[in-house]
Amino acid sequence: MAWAPKPRPEWVEELNAFGRRLGGPGALVPLDEASLVHAATVAAGGLDDFGGDEFRKPFAVFVRSLEEEADLNLVGRLMARNEIVRSLRNRLQITHAHRAHPEIAAGAVTAPVLVTGTGRSGTSILHELLARDPAHRVLLTWEALHPWPPPEAATYRTDPRIAAAHHEYATFWNLVTPEYQTMHENGGDVPNEDALLVMPAFLSDHFMGSYTVPSYTDFLVGADMRRALAFHRAFLQVLQWRCPADRWVLKWPGFLSRLADFFGEYPDARVVITHRDPLKVLPSMTSLMATLVWQHSDSVDVAGIVKRVTRGTAMVFDLIDQMRADHTLPDDQIVDVRYVDLVEEPWPTLRRVYDELGLELTERAEERMREYLAAKPKDRHGAHRYSFADTGLDVDDTRALFAAYQARHDVPSEV
Repeated sequence: MAWAPKPRPEWVEELNAFGRRLGGPGALVPLDEASLVHAATVAAGGLDDFGGDEFRKPFAVFVRSLEEEADLNLVGRLMARNEIVRSLRNRLQITHAHRAHPEIAAGAVTAPVLVTGTGRSGTSILHELLARDPAHRVLLTWEALHPWPPPEAATYRTDPRIAAAHHEYATFWNLVTPEYQTMHENGGDVPNEDALLVMPAFLSDHFMGSYTVPSYTDFLVGADMRRALAFHRAFLQVLQWRCPADRWVLKWPGFLSRLADFFGEYPDARVVITHRDPLKVLPSMTSLMATLVWQHSDSVDVAGIVKRVTRGTAMVFDLIDQMRADHTLPDDQIVDVRYVDLVEEPWPTLRRVYDELGLELTERAEERMREYLAAKPKDRHGAHRYSFADTGLDVDDTRALFAAYQARHDVPSEV
């Protein structure tokens, strides 16, 4: 493997070394179920109703996998504990909101638009452009991390939780792993992914992408996502209660393999799938996932990440196309977008997307999108450098693995 971690900041190395000297990081930062649940109830002001126990099995599998397989260092344990406690607290708060205010459940989440596709295939830029349409509401980092009290329309852009979320999800991450900011932009008021809305159900590929947790990954592949998606809806209903949404535009590559479940919860949804050369996507995804694991652990199995990403991507492509062909999925509610078209001809491509979604691209929306693209600097935090050679895979063998997918969607090769 050509991938190698960047040197850590000195303060991170010193903190991790401190953890090792004091009998291991586990002695300082507990990750047992009881401790995590207790911390969440305290953070939620004493709330203790989790809205059912269906989350407990995936929660237990994930925590056990963290302890037995993830080889977390001290900083990694601190970050994992914060993420878990926050997810549990959010579950308590969303449940409380619905119990205390039954009218929240009457709020319809009508015909949401989901942007999905493999990681690194243009989902982020497409989502960001659609977010510029005044008719669209996208999930912002701060409201996903801190949903209670619910966002208010009058203070949606000035809420003090924006700064808190920025420090937690951008400043701190970039201090721990400076190279991460070249790969993906985080920020308190930046559009984020729906992984954050299903994390309280503990059924999220965010966990398997950030930690070495093979037991949890195996469990997640066969898990029933229906309860997680019901919680996803409940979360959106709280967010829109006092800050109404004309139309939610969602984004999560993790939903690509779960489109049947997604349509089961949102039968009137419309889905946009982005397509890019897998041989260009794979090294970028590998680099990102390896960096996320490196945030939390001194052990990074890059070869394992490459193997999992390559096989999983190929299987998902074949599965989705088969389900579209046999009408398991409503093909007329799915729009395909090639990355090359989005980059080289963005405006004809966006107009086609709107047309196929049955939506109107207004002059004001397009003007805002053009302003956004013109103001968005390329590689503002430095370039994310990677190449297919980093994967250690054979070009011809890998190209053959994805040849049928590329032919089906007319995806040009970039490698």
